[in-house]
Amino acid sequence: MTFLNPLVLLGLLASAIPIILHFLNLRKLKTIEFSTLRFLKELQKTKIRRLKIKQLILLILRILIITFIVLAFARPTIKSTLPGIGTYAKTSSIFILDNSFSMDVSDENGNRFSQAKNTVRTLLNNLKEGDEAALITMVDDKNINELSFTRNLELINDDLQKVKISLKTANLESSLRKAASMLEKSMNLIKDIYIITDAQPNVFFKENKDSLSLFDGNTSVYFIPIGFNTGKNLQNLSIDSVTVITKIFQKDKPVEIEAHIRNHSEKDINGALISLFINNQRLTQRIFDLQANSQKTILLSALPPSFGANTAYVELENDALEYDNKRHFGFIIPEQPKIAIIGNSEKSKYISLVFSAVQQGNNSPVYKLFGAEQIGSINFNDFDLVIFAGGPFKDSDFDRIKKYLENSGSVLFFADDLTNRETFVSGMSKLNITGLKQQKFPDNSPGDLTSIDKLHPLFEGVFKGTTNNNKIAEKVEIYQALSTQSGQSLIEIPGGSLINELRIGEGKLLYISVTPDIKWSSFPLTGLFPTIIYRSAYYLSYKQEIGKSSLVGVPIVFNLPKKYSAGGTFKLIDPKNIESSVQSVNLPSGALLRFENNELTGSYIIKSQDNVPITLFSVNTNPSESNINHLSENDIKNHFMNILNKNVNFDVIEDRNNIIKGIERARTGTELWQLAIILALCCIIAEMLVAKSSKNDTYSVVNS
Repeated sequence: MTFLNPLVLLGLLASAIPIILHFLNLRKLKTIEFSTLRFLKELQKTKIRRLKIKQLILLILRILIITFIVLAFARPTIKSTLPGIGTYAKTSSIFILDNSFSMDVSDENGNRFSQAKNTVRTLLNNLKEGDEAALITMVDDKNINELSFTRNLELINDDLQKVKISLKTANLESSLRKAASMLEKSMNLIKDIYIITDAQPNVFFKENKDSLSLFDGNTSVYFIPIGFNTGKNLQNLSIDSVTVITKIFQKDKPVEIEAHIRNHSEKDINGALISLFINNQRLTQRIFDLQANSQKTILLSALPPSFGANTAYVELENDALEYDNKRHFGFIIPEQPKIAIIGNSEKSKYISLVFSAVQQGNNSPVYKLFGAEQIGSINFNDFDLVIFAGGPFKDSDFDRIKKYLENSGSVLFFADDLTNRETFVSGMSKLNITGLKQQKFPDNSPGDLTSIDKLHPLFEGVFKGTTNNNKIAEKVEIYQALSTQSGQSLIEIPGGSLINELRIGEGKLLYISVTPDIKWSSFPLTGLFPTIIYRSAYYLSYKQEIGKSSLVGVPIVFNLPKKYSAGGTFKLIDPKNIESSVQSVNLPSGALLRFENNELTGSYIIKSQDNVPITLFSVNTNPSESNINHLSENDIKNHFMNILNKNVNFDVIEDRNNIIKGIERARTGTELWQLAIILALCCIIAEMLVAKSSKNDTYSVVNS
């Protein structure tokens, strides 16, 4: 037996009042002396005994009256049926509906989300007057304070009609916690939770690793899987992710990507079509086969059509689930990089020849020559890359270079034989290049390249057919070098490095340990020299060319370079091409941008106030939703054993046609407050009759 208002039971203390009054009345009796005992002896002993018994019965009846009245207000309830006695126990029902996009598939019974909604309607129609209900969606932004029970079931139907498929991932655990919090406030004996879902594996992901013990013994949890009994073998391919292979982006240069495809079906899929779109233009496509329950990586490439921010996606043909057939990504193709070359004509000529040879292209770098003596008048921030070909440099020049690098600048620095060696070594240490070592090789046995990091983005597409770092196709004669072990070595020579890469603050620095002329090496005369110079212009001068990727509903944060900190306001172009303003939080490290409500899939472009694309990010659906296969009934039960109180009634109901019958058997209950009222009334009537009879007996005894 359960009491729905247990605090009222404190009223049972009032049953002591008749007992106290009874004993007080006994103390008020007085002894009256008669002149003779003859009349007392003649009293009828049976009448006195009967009077005492009736007084005891009155005491008991008065105690019972108070007890039954208190019990009626405490609402005693039992989980069984007493025909003709009591009343139907009121029910608190919570419907947890899976509205993730994996539910939007169809089988022979129709659309699964529609099936789920119809199941909720059937359960609602089975509720009786006085029952209360609430609807919780697994993909829901509502917090617990916005959820409540209602006895107006039409409101639940209205809310159910408004529920739409969401691109976010279902969260069963969060929904169960909300339901537990709501049921703690319910005064009804019967508490039912109905979970309607397709039972994907990702639905059962636990946010917290600690064990739970949800709900009390009066709660029943019914798990109603949708699609368990379907005989249709659904075929579904998904694009789990896209990897952009290209690291340096140039117009009229192919962009290569890898699309990772998975077959979630029990059958092989042949002749599937995948397409690559850039700026909504289909640029390439491929046909492929994929075995059942397997995955494949497909290489796609295309020429990007324009400068600036390029939004792109890979798309499959339609299948059982359409939401996972498209994967978005993006990249930025920089406009012509602006380059400053600092050094005398002898030091700069080989570098300027490289850029002069490619001036015919629209995307060719634009360069300007400066002498070392002009450094003080150069605003480094006007250029995307500064190349230091030769000095002499002063100590203060290195301070300016360091500050430029820390604020996301880009520098290509050659070893210098015109600057005082002590000044050069001291200045380079400010740029984190330490341990400079002078190397000299004999004229008859010059140094050569020993290793090249061929996987580095700087050499992307240069060395075709091999990734062996020790296979050098071209000979470079090194006579003298000023090498270091600082940073990452890209090209090595005997006893040192030819090229090192370092990160200083937000900037990038490439250090080449020979001079850019033929005094120290034959490097400027080789085919490798123009390749490194030209590709450095793009590799060093542009950042964040590949956009970040996030999932629907997951916040994404950007730390923009310090040079953008002053503005504070940026433009955001969403996938629907709608422009809005976003405000950054300015920190000492730069501008911080945070995007919370990423509800649309696609690419978002971030621009400065002067309309220059800074970066972009893409939002996609969670690939875990693509697995439309369900867990077995045993796996489902084992999961709930770990999160439910052991006294909770749990059942998996696969046959939705018999849901109502099974639930009615499990949730029958009777409230006994009416019985308590009837018993109290009976006691009151009996008390009145006994009291009247007792009064007559008392009068008879006294007169006798």
